[in-house]
Amino acid sequence: MIRRRLLLASVGVVLAGSAPGVALAQRGADYPRLRAALQELREARRELGEARDAWPPGYRDRAMQSIDDAIMSVGRILQVRDVDTFRGYDRNDDYYRRFPEHPRLRSALQDLREARQELQAARADFGNLKERALDDIDMAVGDILALFRGQRR
Repeated sequence: MIRRRLLLASVGVVLAGSAPGVALAQRGADYPRLRAALQELREARRELGEARDAWPPGYRDRAMQSIDDAIMSVGRILQVRDVDTFRGYDRNDDYYRRFPEHPRLRSALQDLREARQELQAARADFGNLKERALDDIDMAVGDILALFRGQRR
């Protein structure tokens, strides 16, 4: 009886002590919009790197940098070790058909806006990473919008 109580007490301490420190990425769907944004940012970065559009000088580079910064911040919050293999959300091709051009960039823009709201509403500060991530998300949104507004056809 005493062993059982000790075992239950130790399991309770382990569970109670580890709950706040459990990696968010391991728990899964705690922040689905952040997870979706991280995956779309990665794909948007790839799409932007391959795009042949004629943007004003420096726009692409600035957008790539802000996308990289947002990937880093969101990845830290979600405690993702390898962004390149991260799977946040499975979407089929029909989802991207609603965006006529640059579907991954436009999807990332939408997901970033939703992720920002989710992050603002979160009670956690994520080890003082929340404000930095909000700033990086804002910069990425602004630079992606500047790309579309400055696009020459």
